[in-house]
Amino acid sequence: MPDTSYAWQEGWESAWQPLMDLVGEDFSEGETQPAIDVVEKTSIRRYLEPLEFGCPLHFDEAAAKASGYKGILAPYSGISQTWTDQGQWNPGDPTNYPNADPNFNSVRRQAAAAGRPVPQPDTTAGFATDIEIEYFEPVCVGDHLTYSGRKLISVVPRETSVGRGAFTVWQREVHNQRGELVAQLRNGGYGYVPKPRDPGAAASTSAPAAAGPSGPIMDPAPAPHAAGITNREVDWGQQRYWEDVNEGDEVPPVIFTMTVFRLVVEAGANRDFNQIHHNTPVTQAQGAPDMYANNVFIQGMWERCVREYIGLQGRFKKTGPFRMRIFNNVGETVVTKGTVKRKWVEGGEHLVELEIVSEHSRGISVGPGPVVVTLPSRG
Repeated sequence: MPDTSYAWQEGWESAWQPLMDLVGEDFSEGETQPAIDVVEKTSIRRYLEPLEFGCPLHFDEAAAKASGYKGILAPYSGISQTWTDQGQWNPGDPTNYPNADPNFNSVRRQAAAAGRPVPQPDTTAGFATDIEIEYFEPVCVGDHLTYSGRKLISVVPRETSVGRGAFTVWQREVHNQRGELVAQLRNGGYGYVPKPRDPGAAASTSAPAAAGPSGPIMDPAPAPHAAGITNREVDWGQQRYWEDVNEGDEVPPVIFTMTVFRLVVEAGANRDFNQIHHNTPVTQAQGAPDMYANNVFIQGMWERCVREYIGLQGRFKKTGPFRMRIFNNVGETVVTKGTVKRKWVEGGEHLVELEIVSEHSRGISVGPGPVVVTLPSRG
């Protein structure tokens, strides 16, 4: 077991100072991490299932090519993990299942990052907090992606409602097999030592309140009730143009019910097998009330909401920064929606910034945050 006794000693924050001193350094040391698989049609289909995402770009080759892609388009929200997955096991690896403890966490291969070790104190729990992704090249069936770089952007020690640890942000790049830059990612996370549990106390329903790269987490405002909201039928034959969009326009809501079945299906589809997303005892041991949606699924919720608004000819330029504020727990109905923040023309592209937010019965759970897209012009 790791030694986490430092977390409950006076001056515990100083244990993070060696890592704080290395902000700005690239820990990859030039090593790269190719995905274990090429992007293929079956994995895309499975990815779409829990999102119930029916965009033809992701399953109809003719529609994708007519929209300017070289083949079936992989959802953008899968770039940060699914299409860059390092796999769980390879021939010759030791077992991931050394005992029959039902809650034993398997040793995941992708947890061993490239480059030199990170000099940080031991933690036993963690989750994603912030996401910012800029897109450069689309990912299509047949592409093989590779991670490169591992630059430390920030380290902020903080005690939160679930424990003591630090918020960190890392920057990485993703390239395809042609050496083209596909995306630049900045992923934030909170690694921590959970507070000793009071058996009689209820678990917190909120993500930790702390200042981070996207600003302070505030107490969420009450969310509108999901009653009366239904997912609309999308006519993918209709295209929205830049001239059709005005600041303040609504991006129609999409609702996602958080059932155990759905969380299990999406974990299998997007390759995030952390047990906090499908195992109640493990989740509660880490200070959360129950299993909750992983960040790739949340990105997918936002992508579906935006894609249904921008149509087949719209293109994603950037997502985020946005922050997870409250856990999207099992049993909740999450409403993802947005508004048009601004529109402009730059470098010959007709750009629109959408402000997207997810909320449920306890308030805003994710965001608000920007998604920048391009739309075709009638001109």
